[in-house]
Amino acid sequence: MKRNAIYMMMSAALAASLSMPAIADETRTENQADRTAGQVIDDMSIATRTKAALAADGVTDAIKIDVEVDRDVVQLNGFVDTEEERQQAERIAANIEGVAEVKNNLELQPHDRSTGEYIDDKMLVAKVKTALADDPKVESLTIDIESDHGVVSLGGHVDTDVERQAALNSAAKVAGVVRVIDNLDVRS
Repeated sequence: MKRNAIYMMMSAALAASLSMPAIADETRTENQADRTAGQVIDDMSIATRTKAALAADGVTDAIKIDVEVDRDVVQLNGFVDTEEERQQAERIAANIEGVAEVKNNLELQPHDRSTGEYIDDKMLVAKVKTALADDPKVESLTIDIESDHGVVSLGGHVDTDVERQAALNSAAKVAGVVRVIDNLDVRS
């Protein structure tokens, strides 16, 4: 039953993402602007197919794994319970048609969280998102944020090293952040 709900969500997300026109943001830098609408749609398709394959797998917990794709390079971010789950997620992503490379940034955090700890981590993610949105050097919408027991992982793609460092600094200043893991890739 749980998997059916995930499949339905993934199908709806794919349908919505493919039905939306790719809108060019004039504030984007040259590195972002050189991506065509077709490349953006291809990357979205790869991300959706990867997420669906993770959800269908018996070893991986797709809810814990964030998938970012830029120019056919898949980035896996988040926290998993076992090395087996980490490796299986990488294998799944590598076998998706169109994937050129997989960057496995999954961190091992082999412990359960209480409901209170889970809520604390979600609140911490919200605080970090706000801090990044308030930083004029950071394009916060391109950064994925995950947290587990105060350890914050920043993943995704940014345009410059200055933006990367600004994001890391902003996240580190948020009250409650124990450590920041840098999984940000600078677009080349």
